[in-house]
Amino acid sequence: MKILVSGKGGCGKSTISAMLGKYLADKGYRVLIIDADESNPGLYRMLGLPKMKTLAEHLGGKKRAKILMAAEGEGELDDELFNWTLDDIPKEILARKGNLAVLTIGKIEEAEEGCACPYGFLARKLLEGIKLKESEVIIVDTEAGIEHFGRGVDRYVDVVIDVAEPSAESIELSKKIASLSESLGLKHFLVLNKALPGVEEEIPAKPDVVIPFNQDFILEGLKGREVEPIEQIEELWKKIESTLSIS
Repeated sequence: MKILVSGKGGCGKSTISAMLGKYLADKGYRVLIIDADESNPGLYRMLGLPKMKTLAEHLGGKKRAKILMAAEGEGELDDELFNWTLDDIPKEILARKGNLAVLTIGKIEEAEEGCACPYGFLARKLLEGIKLKESEVIIVDTEAGIEHFGRGVDRYVDVVIDVAEPSAESIELSKKIASLSESLGLKHFLVLNKALPGVEEEIPAKPDVVIPFNQDFILEGLKGREVEPIEQIEELWKKIESTLSIS
């Protein structure tokens, strides 16, 4: 299964990606988290893993990714560019702990280096080409907003986890995410994060999972502590299992 985590900036996408990845790894699944957020540097810390070379760097850098993107536009790209299994992924771009591994697509590192489109292209091609076996799961931690829908990244996943926080802007974006997911025939699960008492009743769409606001969790993050799964992550997975009839 390939799961994509989407939502407004700061809503908790990376945190939920990390917790879900840890939870599934503990259950015996083989999990690859793909860091497709070109800005947020915190996913490795949340998982207690070292930072590794990015996929873009492995391929020769952002300029090389642009060349590959142009080749696709001209119909000259090798269709087997990422015809990989999890075992085929180069070790230099994987941080691993037990059943859990993390791969970063690429990051914006310099002022005026240009847009992140080549990284979106690499994320899409990786998801299109990679083959999963039984009990293997990919979780994609996306950039803020919905540009990944425009880039076609979501076409190659099975499930969209839509993370919203209790703000009018976040809830409005979630409506759009639900609509875009439906247009692609994807299963959509709404997670209301950082929820204060009484907020859930004000949300137009009923959330599948509600995660209460927890100041201690924020303080632990500021101290650089890695995250651990909470009971709502198990609840979320059970709903995904039930909806998709996973045994």
